[in-house]
Amino acid sequence: MSANKKKLFLGIVIAFSSAILVYIGFHFKIFEGLEFKTFDMRARYFRMGKEPTDRVAIVLIDETSLRVMNPIVGRWPWPREIHADLINFFALGGARAVVFDILFTENEKIQGMPSGIIGPNDAKLVEATKSAGNVYHAAQLLIDMEDEYNKNILKKPLPKDFVEKFAIRKEIRGVKAVENNNYYIPFPELYGASHGIGIVEFAPDNDGIYRRTKPFRYYQGSFFPVLPMAPLLDILDPASIRVDGRELILVNSRPSGEANTSPLQSDISIPLQKDDTYLINMYGGFKPYSMSGILASIQKIKLGEIENLPVTPDEFKEKVIFVGGSAVGIEDLKPTPLGGKIPGVFLHASTFSNIVKNDFLRYANPLIIFLSILFLSILTTLIILWIHNIIYQIILPLILTSIYISISFWWFNHNIVLDIVTPVISIAISWMGSFAYLSSTEGKDKRKIKRMLGQYVSPSILTSIMEKSSGEILKAEVGSKVRLTILFSDIKGFTSISEAYDAEKVVELLNGYLSRMVDVIFKHEGTLDKFIGDAILSFWGAPIRVDDHAKRAVETAMDMVSQLEIYNKTLEQKGLPQMGAGIGINTGEVILGNIGSEKKLDYTIIGDNVNITSRMEGLAKEYGCPLLITETTYMEVKDTIPCRIVDIVMVKGKKKGIKIYEPLKTEENQSELIKSIISLSEEGFDYYLNRDWDKAKERYTMLMSIKSGDSVSGIFINRCEQYIERAPPKEWDGVYIMLKK
Repeated sequence: MSANKKKLFLGIVIAFSSAILVYIGFHFKIFEGLEFKTFDMRARYFRMGKEPTDRVAIVLIDETSLRVMNPIVGRWPWPREIHADLINFFALGGARAVVFDILFTENEKIQGMPSGIIGPNDAKLVEATKSAGNVYHAAQLLIDMEDEYNKNILKKPLPKDFVEKFAIRKEIRGVKAVENNNYYIPFPELYGASHGIGIVEFAPDNDGIYRRTKPFRYYQGSFFPVLPMAPLLDILDPASIRVDGRELILVNSRPSGEANTSPLQSDISIPLQKDDTYLINMYGGFKPYSMSGILASIQKIKLGEIENLPVTPDEFKEKVIFVGGSAVGIEDLKPTPLGGKIPGVFLHASTFSNIVKNDFLRYANPLIIFLSILFLSILTTLIILWIHNIIYQIILPLILTSIYISISFWWFNHNIVLDIVTPVISIAISWMGSFAYLSSTEGKDKRKIKRMLGQYVSPSILTSIMEKSSGEILKAEVGSKVRLTILFSDIKGFTSISEAYDAEKVVELLNGYLSRMVDVIFKHEGTLDKFIGDAILSFWGAPIRVDDHAKRAVETAMDMVSQLEIYNKTLEQKGLPQMGAGIGINTGEVILGNIGSEKKLDYTIIGDNVNITSRMEGLAKEYGCPLLITETTYMEVKDTIPCRIVDIVMVKGKKKGIKIYEPLKTEENQSELIKSIISLSEEGFDYYLNRDWDKAKERYTMLMSIKSGDSVSGIFINRCEQYIERAPPKEWDGVYIMLKK
């Protein structure tokens, strides 16, 4: 398996493992606490200013109300006559319904009053409730832990008349029946006068925040509506109630007497969770009335003063009014996603408004969550494994996280709750898993590369390689075909030098030469393949891939020639023999690999183009040029480096001629001279190929006059003279056949 395929396979394993691990956490609600926090954050961002339906009104018994009423009626709880006055006030304004989030479970205890007779305040509340005909009172159904003190009162049946009047008579299908074992209901006379009863029990989530409710409560075979659902069932009057999948359907719902004018749909679907709860889509834009203002209006009306009322009854026309407490002493404050504690009556009013406005929050399908987790895990893994830049490896996952969170916020604003924590954790786990993989594998790969290339390239190049992908470099483990430019150099006449001096001096001379040449190669970011005695083999284009490898190689060779001239001056000053070198360069495809035995491997190149390069070095000596390049190299550098045609040569072992060129060193104020050398070389060689020996000789003679000591011109002048005396055979094509290596 190739390195990239192996990386892809392991990347998929990391991504899928991360996704499955995180999804298991999602399924078992391991991250639920954190997810609640992100839910609350989104709710505060989008719902703080949201206004409920204009069909609902809230009346609060607030701190001001308690303070104002304290001198008149004392501390809370107030006499029930006050609540009766409140009902009558709303009836005056034509309220649609009055819903009390207050428990009136016990009647007044007046000393000496016979059993079964209610007190005057209770009687007024009962009378007002009955007279209005649209009042809904609160009850509680509970699940209490049984102990020796309460075991005799638990599971007692509800009063028969209570069940007959308030249990939901419509068909209910598919709703789970979670049994309660205790209850608190209004005193009999009051529930007998009530139009409806609603259950007020909310259950917080595990973190103590109230986010959800149930539409119904169950007790010993009967379903009862929660408080906001009680007036809604009367207003909407659904034909039946059923659960379809995870939706509670109020079938054929229509406002009583307003079927043709209501904007409500015929069916209302309430999204349920597995425990039959649904999310309350909270509103932060409630504008509640203070009870103190309404009571002030009631007092003025009682005195016959109906002008300039603080609150007029008409303000409640056709409203569904929720009455509850916000004062600390009433103990009905509940923490919600909107932050802090708010009156429990706001939860009831929000639930009512959700249904009226069809404004429900729905959790995204778990399949969407899983696909999000999987997609983010895969994308994160790809980023880490294939983008080899630590800045991008950090920034891109953060950008990915930000994009996903933004999408989840956008969905929330469209009433879809998309989990944030679980997918973000999948990004983090994939990120850590991918980095762990890179640390264990690429760290090893880089150590291998360092061992493989440390002696072949300069430290700066090695650092650059280590920062880049190691996969391309490690292809050398199995070998790969690449297009490179190869340089081969050799010292002219080194054998005679080694014979003339002792071994110590020979090594000193050779090391001085090789050190300077290697410095030049590394300076131009070349790869030093090997030393072959006094010869050097190097190449460009690997392990760092560059497009201008030919240009770099030729510039290196010309720099080597210059450095050798400087070194020769040093040798001359020491009375030591000067050195000459021949350099050959060729561009072509080679096999690059870590080649050798198990005990000794070399990062090297092999192939026909390496042999051709070696032949070019030999030809450089043959033609008396410091540097020769093949036509393939010439085609790469002709636009940037001036070169002159030298010859067409068939090297030993080949059946086809190779055009060879000499790069020319450019110096200041010599551009015209260079042009003349190139022009005369081309003209002379063309005449030569066309067998016009006289003109060819003339051009090479002119060339020698401007390029003193030009051995190439001397060679061609000599050939022309020979061919003038004795012409070559007709099949001659101008290719010079090299008989030695």
